[in-house]
Amino acid sequence: MPMNSFSKIFRIARNTFTEAVRQRFFNFIALLACAVTVLSLAISGFNFGNSELKFIADFGFGGIFLFGSILAVVMSVQLFFAEIDNRTALTLLAKPVSRTEFLAGKFLGIWLLLGVFVVLMCALLAAVLAARYPELAETAVARGLPPPSIDFGGLAIFAGLQWIRLGIVAAMTLAFTSFSQTYLYAIIVSFFGLLIGQLQYVLQDVFSSGGVAAGTLRDTILGGAVKIIPNLQLFNVGQTLVFDEKGLPARTLWEMAGYGVIWIPVLLIVAAWFFRGREI
Repeated sequence: MPMNSFSKIFRIARNTFTEAVRQRFFNFIALLACAVTVLSLAISGFNFGNSELKFIADFGFGGIFLFGSILAVVMSVQLFFAEIDNRTALTLLAKPVSRTEFLAGKFLGIWLLLGVFVVLMCALLAAVLAARYPELAETAVARGLPPPSIDFGGLAIFAGLQWIRLGIVAAMTLAFTSFSQTYLYAIIVSFFGLLIGQLQYVLQDVFSSGGVAAGTLRDTILGGAVKIIPNLQLFNVGQTLVFDEKGLPARTLWEMAGYGVIWIPVLLIVAAWFFRGREI
């Protein structure tokens, strides 16, 4: 890809990121996610002991994926259709900017926004865990128990993996949006794909055990979806990275990152293929 193409992509990405940050929806989701994480401190009065840290972390991990996924889907669809509805896409594509460059720039801008969200959430989660750790460690020692173990380096690795995971969600959403004719249809299909990706292991067990009757329309649709939608559940490793002293092998971490790095361009290529035949 020539340097001029990269320049166009980065220019579109910068404009997309700026526009996304200004959206009230981003600010609302970010504040709501932060509030949910901070409210996890309310359980401190129940005296759960060392398990309290894991409970707080689960709140944070769930908030990062739940609100991050909502952000990835809604912002991807909203910013894409805003360009189409305002006819600014026609102006951009006449510069000339190719449709592939347009989609790549949109994705990169949204992915940068998701990176800011993940960093913000993980920093807040680390602060909440650090605030509760001294009291819980002192209580554990007083009871003759080992103090809880927290690996903040593992939390940083988890943040990177979640950024990749949300990048897959954004790329998948753009793939669906590229052929969708309405905002609502794109949102529904994208959330359906998100659900399939998050329930991959469950659905695979259902199909392998014969839990779904062969030959039915539901079997055909779900079976095909399981095969063509990435496994998002693969990235649910927060507890292991943060609280397990052994963590995860470096090879496993690289394989997880590589899984996302492969899926993101594949989904963007699919999006570009659909978008190429779409009327604007």
